[in-house]
Amino acid sequence: METPLTTLMLERCAQTIEKVIMPDLTDTFAIDQATHMSLLMHTLALTVEEKSQGLREENGQMMGALGEVLRMLREEKALSQNATSNALISRLDGELKKIDAGPPDANEDNYNLKASLVETIKGLDALGEDLPEETSSSLRQQIRSVLRQQLDHAAAQREILMAAQFAFMMALLQPKSASETPDQ
Repeated sequence: METPLTTLMLERCAQTIEKVIMPDLTDTFAIDQATHMSLLMHTLALTVEEKSQGLREENGQMMGALGEVLRMLREEKALSQNATSNALISRLDGELKKIDAGPPDANEDNYNLKASLVETIKGLDALGEDLPEETSSSLRQQIRSVLRQQLDHAAAQREILMAAQFAFMMALLQPKSASETPDQ
C-alpha cells in the first residue's frame, strides 16, 4: 500500500525539525516549541494515513454493495422493460465506471459513493412493487449495512482524533526539565 503524500510530508517536516533545527537551538522555550511542533506533525501524519486507508476500505465496501445492486437488478427479468429500473442501472453503471476510470481521489470517491447509495435506496423505493419484496429487502439491507459501517467508522475516527489531541495537550502541559518545575 502506498503512503499518502501528506503523511510523508508531515513526517519529513517533523524529522527536519528534530534532526536539523533542534540541535542548533539553545533557548529552552524554542526547544519546547520545536518539540511540540514535531509531536503535532507526527500525530497528524498518523491521522492522515489512517483516514486515507479507511477511505479506501470504505469505498471498496460501497462499490461492492452498489455492484451487488447492479447485478441483481440486471438479473431481474421482470424489470428489463422498466424505465425506473433501467435509469437506476444506468446511473449505477456510470458511477462505478467513473470511479474505476478516474484518477484515484479517495475523498471525492467516498462522497460520490455515499450519494449513490442514498440515490439507490430512493431508486429501489421508486421501483415499489415491480421489484420482488425479497430482493428489495435484501438490497436495502446491504446498503443500510454499508451506510451504518460508514457511520460507525466515522464515530471511531473522531474518538481516536480526540484522544490524540488530548494526549498532545497533556504533553504540552508537562514540564520538560527540572528548571521548568514550579518553585515550591
